[in-house]
Amino acid sequence: MNDIDYDQKNYQFRMRIEQLQENQLGIKKEQRQVEEQQEAFFYLQRKEQQAYEFVLNSCEAEERVFYQDRGDESLYLAKKSQQELEEQQVELEKEYRLLLDQEESVSEEQTSFWKRKEGESNGT
Repeated sequence: MNDIDYDQKNYQFRMRIEQLQENQLGIKKEQRQVEEQQEAFFYLQRKEQQAYEFVLNSCEAEERVFYQDRGDESLYLAKKSQQELEEQQVELEKEYRLLLDQEESVSEEQTSFWKRKEGESNGT
């Protein structure tokens, strides 16, 4: 293998690793965005519960059931949304780990390539 082929192959390894690292960074950014969404969601959920409590405490008795039902429905939807955000986090973590595994595989392939090249150089 000549030096041009060797340099080209090293360049290809480096580009693959850089692309995987960029993808990893993208996943980390998405994870941060989901975490921020979860924090905002928790904040809004607390505010909404406070509003429901205020309404329940200040409404007429015959209206209370209506507002309790709305509060129960809201809580159900909030739990469902939270579950979706958690599932998204799990999927992002799986993708991130897959990218790490791929990066490790490419690095191992590159190291093996270097060792073969070194063996060829020492053998010649």
